[in-house]
Amino acid sequence: MRYKNDRFNIVVSDGGLWFDNTASLGGRGAIDLLLHVKFGVNPRAASSQQFREAVAWLSNFQPATGFVSKVDLSHQVFRPSKESFATQSARYAIRDDARWPLARHYLLKIRHLPSDLVDHLHQSGDIYATFPLERPKQTGVCFIHRNLEGNARGATIRRIDSFTGSFSIGEKQGAWFAVGDVGLATRAVLVEAPIDAISYAALKRPDDTAILAMSGSHATRPILDAAHARRWELAIGFDNDRPGNAGWKHCRQNYALLYPDDAQPSRSLPAGKDWNDDLRTAPRHSQGRRL
Repeated sequence: MRYKNDRFNIVVSDGGLWFDNTASLGGRGAIDLLLHVKFGVNPRAASSQQFREAVAWLSNFQPATGFVSKVDLSHQVFRPSKESFATQSARYAIRDDARWPLARHYLLKIRHLPSDLVDHLHQSGDIYATFPLERPKQTGVCFIHRNLEGNARGATIRRIDSFTGSFSIGEKQGAWFAVGDVGLATRAVLVEAPIDAISYAALKRPDDTAILAMSGSHATRPILDAAHARRWELAIGFDNDRPGNAGWKHCRQNYALLYPDDAQPSRSLPAGKDWNDDLRTAPRHSQGRRL
């Protein structure tokens, strides 16, 4: 089943899994879907209060036909959150430098990221240790999304404790986690996640390349416009799986429609599922790339 309007492009499978192609976000079941479409909340970042409100809404929901009409969906249910990035950060991404050794250990020892890249990004304020307001015992790593002017507009948060997973807050359409100098780059590589961006840089980045994490397998219009305006040589390094390949095809088609006279994007494919898989299986001496 699919529902699509100007805000959402949601596909629901028979097993209860759903994915919103517009937001590059998915989940399982009615509660996760309701948190996303009605409350405008990432299901993995929902507070206890928001979860209770979603359950209460579902328990009182009794449509006459057994389905929500398109009118109901368009005018009553879909109300995306308008919280600012600063407000979301104060709830989901509280910086705690005392936890940085734990976060750094995760990045270096579990993810095999090189210390020089990690330390440089930490010193520049692009990554830091964090915890959510309502779950203070839960530690994560915050990867800052910046726009083309270098301003922080969003973030991806990777949990590193038993509650593994990642989610994004704030802007991810026109702001991205980046490795490399976006202003000086002549080439850009788009990957799905911040850890993949650092992994790609460690493996093979030339000096004139910026690696941008999309927080999903979708190349947004702003990044395609930026590639055209800045004459970037654009490569798509999404994961080596079904969503990654679909994202590559959509990007290629969209760019050809927007800018048919430009050199078209190429596909940069990891040998494993993603670039971090490649990094963790590579000889350690190949991981010493610097920014």
